Amino acid sequence: MSHPTSGATAGTLRSMSIRPCSRTACPEEAVATLTYVYADSMAVLGPLSLTQEPHAYDLCARHAERTSAPQGWHVFRHKVMGNAFGDGDLPRRHPSPH
Repeated sequence: MSHPTSGATAGTLRSMSIRPCSRTACPEEAVATLTYVYADSMAVLGPLSLTQEPHAYDLCARHAERTSAPQGWHVFRHKVMGNAFGDGDLPRRHPSPH
């Protein structure tokens, strides 16, 4: 007998693993999710979210590593197991370039 939510969970995990990068014309698979915290002038980059969120951006490894923030903002990078979106010393907080 299967669990009533097992199909939904499997579908969510299956769709999560094939989400494309949000950057225009990028065919790569997303590995990270970028969100903005406007009140704190912060861009938060973390592991790929379990579900696609309307106000978040799913990014491939290349675009996640190159992400910068507007002037006066900071990028906060959450460390992920295996460091799926870059090989830097995460977490780190970068001021935007001036």
